[in-house]
Amino acid sequence: MGGKINKKFIFKKNKFFIIPIFIVIILIFSFILLKINLIRNINLTERWAIKDIDFSTKEINLKDLTYKDTWLLVKIDQLKLKPSFLKNAFAFEGPGQVFSELEKKKLKIEGIIKGNIANGNLNITTSKIDIENIGNLKFYGNLSNWGKEKLEGIIEFNGINFKEVSEMTKYKLSLDGKIYGKIFIEKEKENIKEIKFNLEIRELSQQNFNFKFDIYLNGKYLPIEKKALLQEGIIKNQKGEKLIFSGFILQNEFELSFDTEEFSLDEFLKILPEEIIKKYKLKTEGAKLSTNNFILNYSKKKFNLMEVFFSCQNISISKI
Repeated sequence: MGGKINKKFIFKKNKFFIIPIFIVIILIFSFILLKINLIRNINLTERWAIKDIDFSTKEINLKDLTYKDTWLLVKIDQLKLKPSFLKNAFAFEGPGQVFSELEKKKLKIEGIIKGNIANGNLNITTSKIDIENIGNLKFYGNLSNWGKEKLEGIIEFNGINFKEVSEMTKYKLSLDGKIYGKIFIEKEKENIKEIKFNLEIRELSQQNFNFKFDIYLNGKYLPIEKKALLQEGIIKNQKGEKLIFSGFILQNEFELSFDTEEFSLDEFLKILPEEIIKKYKLKTEGAKLSTNNFILNYSKKKFNLMEVFFSCQNISISKI
């Protein structure tokens, strides 16, 4: 009888140790599965990659998180995710770099992410990205499976340095100014369906030239068709004169319609690259352009044949 009592006592005593140990083992195993699944899901996406993930009681660290595009590579050295006061949300922050074939810039990113980190169904809010010498921008939107299934996002520019951005590309335009506005991106699977833009370039200027322009662009780009649709574009000089244009641009064809009243051609030519001005020997002295629905159409056909068509209503060029 005493032996049975002792066995029951020992079992009850050991139960207090076995249950917590069993729970700890389950938690550790769950974290390992979560880590493996998270790394696998990120690395399976076309543009995203990650080296490792660390878990602690206070935060999750994503190590060497990278995003690669055709000409751009963004690398976050260590992205820290900390639980937020919002339900099922994390505050994130981390340093990193942005690379192109020509330049490398430091960056810092911070914001709030909501949703399921394991399967990558996320909503990014109030994010802020500071890029060295370029400025700051914001990104917010929704991702399904880390953007592999679907992505709907908005990039907001808050005074981005035009010259610094161009120097990261192969074009390196000798123009300076600040970019404001928004770009709307919609992507399904591996294809970007469309990119809408509503942008303003303020005080666009060129070195050694005393002029400034404000440029406004509203339209969208269809990557699959490689077609840009410009709903409205406005070039405004310091005198308040405006050149309004719209149309479409394809890889080997474009059509633009212009409307203006008393726009100074001298200042407009200053904004063009010097190579184009020299190649076509463009020159005006004190001329102004007035036009209503002036249409410029360009089409490059096979065998490098080129056709340019002009049609207009009420166009005049006058001396001042």
